[in-house]
Amino acid sequence: MRKKYIALVGVIFLAMVLVGCSPIQKILYPTKRSYNFNQIADRIVKDLEERNNKDLVTYFTINMRKSYGKTEIIEELKKAETGLGKVRNYKLDEVGKSGHRGGEGETVTTWELTIYTDQGAYCACVDWSDGDDSKGLDSKLYRNTEGIKRLMLIPKEFDTVENLSEFDGVDFPVLYPGIQR
Repeated sequence: MRKKYIALVGVIFLAMVLVGCSPIQKILYPTKRSYNFNQIADRIVKDLEERNNKDLVTYFTINMRKSYGKTEIIEELKKAETGLGKVRNYKLDEVGKSGHRGGEGETVTTWELTIYTDQGAYCACVDWSDGDDSKGLDSKLYRNTEGIKRLMLIPKEFDTVENLSEFDGVDFPVLYPGIQR
């Protein structure tokens, strides 16, 4: 009798995997973007510190990578990281959230990372999309809109445009105040 239950559970689990049950797929095949931002903030800060931009670019939404190109995003990240220095610690705060009506659509949460380095304090604002679920959780739209939509990295002491001289030429999706396409 016990073997029948084990076999039944195994068949059900296998059927769920083959059919494409979304929660099971996320457990078995998680992507970096399939997590909440607060679960991966440590890795993103580490990638910023180590200038591991090839890994960091994978956290951007697929739509952003297609629209701007991986190479361009990596180049913008390199420019943004020039004065960052060695990270000592950081603080993570959720500072805003966009919503949608009807329970379906894209929710974008704005996170503020205050990064304390040996070169001073920096503020990294990240717009993180949980994905547009208006066509379902298994849709291409959902997968393509999951991840970082915008990343802004500025010195905490920023108060005037003159303080941004080290960031000349940095552009969206790695965004700085006053610099837009």
